[in-house]
Amino acid sequence: MTPEASAPVDGATEPDATDRLDSWKDVATYLKRDVSTVQRWERREGLPIHRQQHDKLGSVYAFRHELDAWRVGRSRHGEQRPADSESGLDATSPSGPEPGVGSSDLPSPAVSRFERWRVGRLVAAGIATTVGIGLASWLLSHQIGIWSGSPRPEIRSIVVLPLENLSGDVAQEFFAAGLTEELTGRLAQLTGLRVVSRTSAMSLQGRRISVPTIARELDVDAVVEGTVRREGGRVRISIQLIHAPTDTHLWARDFEREAAATWPLQIEVAQAVADEIRVRASPEERARLATIPTVSPAAHEEYLLGRHLLWKFIEEDRVLAIDHFNRAIRLDPKYAAPYAALAHAWWMRGVLGPLSLKQVATPAREAALAALARDDRSPEALAALAYVQGMFDWDWRRAEATIERAVALEPNSVDAHYVYALLLMAMGRLTDAVSQIDHAARLDPLSAQVHSTYGRVLYRARRFDEARERLERALLLEPRNVGIYGRLADVHEQSGRYDDALGLLDRMSTLTGPPATRFAARRARILASAGRTDDGRQLLAHVPPQNPEVAEVFAALGDHDAAFTSLFRALDERDSWLLFIKSDPIFEGLRRDPRWAAVLRRMNLVD
Repeated sequence: MTPEASAPVDGATEPDATDRLDSWKDVATYLKRDVSTVQRWERREGLPIHRQQHDKLGSVYAFRHELDAWRVGRSRHGEQRPADSESGLDATSPSGPEPGVGSSDLPSPAVSRFERWRVGRLVAAGIATTVGIGLASWLLSHQIGIWSGSPRPEIRSIVVLPLENLSGDVAQEFFAAGLTEELTGRLAQLTGLRVVSRTSAMSLQGRRISVPTIARELDVDAVVEGTVRREGGRVRISIQLIHAPTDTHLWARDFEREAAATWPLQIEVAQAVADEIRVRASPEERARLATIPTVSPAAHEEYLLGRHLLWKFIEEDRVLAIDHFNRAIRLDPKYAAPYAALAHAWWMRGVLGPLSLKQVATPAREAALAALARDDRSPEALAALAYVQGMFDWDWRRAEATIERAVALEPNSVDAHYVYALLLMAMGRLTDAVSQIDHAARLDPLSAQVHSTYGRVLYRARRFDEARERLERALLLEPRNVGIYGRLADVHEQSGRYDDALGLLDRMSTLTGPPATRFAARRARILASAGRTDDGRQLLAHVPPQNPEVAEVFAALGDHDAAFTSLFRALDERDSWLLFIKSDPIFEGLRRDPRWAAVLRRMNLVD
């Protein structure tokens, strides 16, 4: 918040009149920037602007000495953060479990708040498409350096920062978040532009951080930011485009319309933006960017809420997400997106939740095929189908062809690159898997789950030092993610740091609570790897024999017969635990046994 004008404190000296600047224009001139930039600096970086209590000398003013001090501090520190803010996301998804609106939880069940949220989401979807079309056209023109004949900085990467809600109504935060998501998605359709994911952008919300610092953190050329105000049945959105490394204001535009008329106005507003610039785009890209959504707004709202729940990667939320997707399908049976999301939700319940692959394979497959029957160019649906084909059917070639099409259609899809990395890791093509997960990390650089999976790929590639660094970065982003501790423990085990590995299991037990034997299989394996075989066997007695992880313990103990008995039992059950065994260092001692080739043949993983 900016300081309010007030009477001088006793003993303080009133600043000289020549020290005072009495308008936004004077402040901008003094700082040698435009008005939009200094207003943004006040909002984002705490530029010391005062509000006048009376209107005699204007509504805002500033003091030169305070501006000078702020400028010196900014150049020294580059970034200021609130003491209670958190860096990173509540991340356990490819795109991190979405923080939703900032770091808040879902809307309360109260009807009045939920209804306001519904209206906000619907309006946001329409306006975001409108703004995205115009902005995307601008970006296309500037990739070849055209702005009415004047050269501009080349833009190859961009992030849409969370739009600021100026409505004075907390319920409208959902509206601003929906607008941010839709605008990011619209820009992500441009094949020549790297667009940082919404989840990484949302993790910056609440941080006082300069645009050049954002450029370094996210490795982007440009930043889109703005404000949203919804009052009296009208919506006003102010959008700015900033050259991130230099903090230079490049373009700005205000959009103001009746809230109820946003859908029909999409092309009209987009054309108004396009008329101001020269647009060069392929006919196909131009057609996609100018497409007016024809789905039911209520169905779209259900889909967005379902996605918000799905990417939290919490089982209870996955169940709720499925309900929302099914409601969206009932409201608009021709709408492809909820079918695609439904497919993702089902496979997650099998791989990450309590269900078996056998239980989820059919609903996941049917939902993915239903999505593609309605939109055969949906990257989300193709990614879901590829997962089904690989992880459920073990049809790896077909899965790779499907996911390659998804990546080609939308190079900015974090989900597509993430699923591709998982498929490649399962097939043992670790160099290619590193390339794909690296691409996902560049699109979503602040996602704990992406960095965690990156570490897992490096671990299976025997690049243990790099894996440890990547997993430690993931923990900085999300220290509550139990799975990351487990992956880091595996790295320490393979590096011979057994005490460190066991210490991480203690940390996992503290986070999850009882029962104490929750991680008994992993602990027994680490003890066996450390040469404490008696301790390992004693602990193994607390692990149910049907738990497929006992195969890892027997492998570490050197008991190959028992290890293969467990592996073949898991094959019969098509247990998801098997998916990435081909390159796992834990099974190094089994690879010379002829039965190892038989396991891989069953999974169609023989080279």
